[in-house]
Amino acid sequence: MVDLLRLRSGDTRWRIGMINGPNMPNLDQRDPMDYGGTTIAQLDARVAELAGWLGVELTESLWTNYEGEILTWIHTKHRDLDGILINPAGLTLYGESTRRALEETGLPVVEVHFASQRGRPAGSIFATSVLATVKGFRKHSYTGALIGLVAALDDGDFLTPVRYPARVDAGLSKPQGQGRP
Repeated sequence: MVDLLRLRSGDTRWRIGMINGPNMPNLDQRDPMDYGGTTIAQLDARVAELAGWLGVELTESLWTNYEGEILTWIHTKHRDLDGILINPAGLTLYGESTRRALEETGLPVVEVHFASQRGRPAGSIFATSVLATVKGFRKHSYTGALIGLVAALDDGDFLTPVRYPARVDAGLSKPQGQGRP
């Protein structure tokens, strides 16, 4: 087995949250050509296991069909997190409230999509607010998103206080290289 800790440039045990929005709770009932046969519980366990291998923690995970529940989760959980993975799913084009709530946390957020968006309306309203987007690799999209988020958190020059000043001003994040032990 490959030592995934070698991918990291730091050793802070970052706390990551993950949100899966509308239509994701029934993942295993969707088109297998786009979504494979993975259940949302299997996906959640896979991301938590990968987080452990990377020396970080998936501390909070939510899968819901309700935007109000997502908003409540963001408002109550963000202070205990260092970054968020989100698959807005059914909110990709219309989840302005969720986009704004995520943006206002000041946390780095990576948007994830299980399937490619071919044949669907182009774009995501989250694009202007997220650090990056990973899509089209099914369950492996989450692998890429988590590794990318952890690498960005480890890189003191990438996520500087200038990029996320609201978190530093509120005392929720430390300046470069001063993360949690």
